[in-house]
Amino acid sequence: MIGNIGRQSVTLLDAPLVDGDYNTQVRDWDNPTQTLVPGCTVDYLFASRSKQAGDQTITRAQLFLPRGAPRVLPQYRVQWDGRIWDVDGVPAQVEESGPLEGQSVTLLEVKGA
Repeated sequence: MIGNIGRQSVTLLDAPLVDGDYNTQVRDWDNPTQTLVPGCTVDYLFASRSKQAGDQTITRAQLFLPRGAPRVLPQYRVQWDGRIWDVDGVPAQVEESGPLEGQSVTLLEVKGA
């Protein structure tokens, strides 16, 4: 069986729920649980810049986790390449499709106005 070919590491960030205003629960992103995941592959997909109402950039990347890595949930964030990324959509669980397959996650970063 072929081993994992990923050479990058990411950190999964999961913020606990805490009590917020008006009896709501909010995520505490100041104190997230951090899980290091080695053996990943991350590729930039595209970046765009808008200057209409304000200067804004949108960047997407695709994260491929190794087989057996912790499952990424839609509410997580991912630290990679010195940046914090949001999980965009629902991560695909594709471990059944072959020996190299793990989870596939689209990452999103929005900066600016």
